[in-house]
Amino acid sequence: MAAARYLCISCLAPAPAILKTTDGTFIKLLECSSCGKIIDRYVECEKSIIFMDMMLQEITVYRHILYNANNFTAQFYMKLAVSLVLSEGYVRWTNFAQSLPPGNGIQNNEVYLYIMCTLTTIEIGIFGLVIALYSWLRLSYRRWLPLYNGLLLGQCGRLANIAAIIWYHGSSVCFQVLMLAFILISSIQSTRAALHIGRVECTVLVLTAFTSSLYASRTLQPLMITTYQQYLT
Repeated sequence: MAAARYLCISCLAPAPAILKTTDGTFIKLLECSSCGKIIDRYVECEKSIIFMDMMLQEITVYRHILYNANNFTAQFYMKLAVSLVLSEGYVRWTNFAQSLPPGNGIQNNEVYLYIMCTLTTIEIGIFGLVIALYSWLRLSYRRWLPLYNGLLLGQCGRLANIAAIIWYHGSSVCFQVLMLAFILISSIQSTRAALHIGRVECTVLVLTAFTSSLYASRTLQPLMITTYQQYLT
């Protein structure tokens, strides 16, 4: 009997295959022996459809990406991680410069960008660490790769901040609130898909991790900036 390499995106039952080819040209999607539904309907979908369902927060599409997709490689997640850090760091650098009086020179000093990128890395790292510790101690979860990938997918909404800066100069509280809500919902769905836990449990876990990471980042920011400014003087 073939080893189960895939998961049904509906009931999470393991499956040895998700499709079969007949006569070399016709592809048939296989049904789950447990729930009777198609194991993974996203196999024949374009990436644009997958992206749209991610925007709609379909948990099945997260399960497809994390467990069944072959076109989301390790290189993709590495690029995503770098993009998240750089984009969020740039947004924080810009917002910090705008919050100070004109002529402060911060936007002409790229060291502040590096500081904000470091803070973003710490924040996302603590967020992931809290979830990883919970999954290890409480759930005895050991599949770290889907968890790591799911954490990154849940943070994708941060990339929209770059578009906001390009098309809207200034700080929009409404946009920031909506973006924060989107990131939290995405993180809840991606974490649920990775850990296979309920909505309420996952919501509490994500909010705890988010609060812890945000507190650490906001605590370290003035400390790191003050330390650098003292170094300059």
